[in-house]
Amino acid sequence: MKNKRVWGYVLALIFCVAILVYSLLVLRGREYYYVSLAIMLAGVILFILGFENRRPSVAELTIISVMCAIGVVSRVSFFILPQIKPLAAVVIITGISLGAESGFITGAVSAFVSNFYFGQGSWTPFQMFALGLVGFFAGMVFRKVPVNRFTISIYGLISVVVVYGGIVDINTLFYSMGEITWNSVLWVYGTGLPMNLMFGISTVIFLVLFHKPMLSRLTRVKIKYHLIEQEKESRL
Repeated sequence: MKNKRVWGYVLALIFCVAILVYSLLVLRGREYYYVSLAIMLAGVILFILGFENRRPSVAELTIISVMCAIGVVSRVSFFILPQIKPLAAVVIITGISLGAESGFITGAVSAFVSNFYFGQGSWTPFQMFALGLVGFFAGMVFRKVPVNRFTISIYGLISVVVVYGGIVDINTLFYSMGEITWNSVLWVYGTGLPMNLMFGISTVIFLVLFHKPMLSRLTRVKIKYHLIEQEKESRL
């Protein structure tokens, strides 16, 4: 069962990469709504795989919906401050508390919905996939690694600067440069690094300030609705 679940994760993530490559090379940034919906479909598949031994409860779906809403509001509320957004911190905390699958779908949905305010475009699927991976890897990493200020800060900085920035800047590279060369790659990632660092550092600050209260409240909710026992059963 566990091997099937892992292979399901791998195939879902490969599907996301394939659809993004297709968007770059064939669609040329067009039809980004369809590409975004395909990324969300992959998130739903990941979410379903997390419940292979049981059905998700209404309480779980409600909590994830609330975290998606918090992610959207947290991004829109800080619209006046470029790259200073709590969104990645919310996604990371969701992944840690509710699991990798929930982290992915929260990141993908939050990016998609909040872009109705900031603007949709060819960058949307890349932001969705990148934020989804930030939440997904948080759920995977912190299954084994203890959660404290140091570990969550290191993860927050690396995941945002390397994973999020690295993926989203691919869109910029393809649609802002006439020809892709080593110089253009260095220029895009070099000019994007200060903004990615700003996003990463702000994510670290929000994580340090809010990870304990948010995780403790999510834990209380999980205990109240008997979700912790169900998590243990699903991992057996």
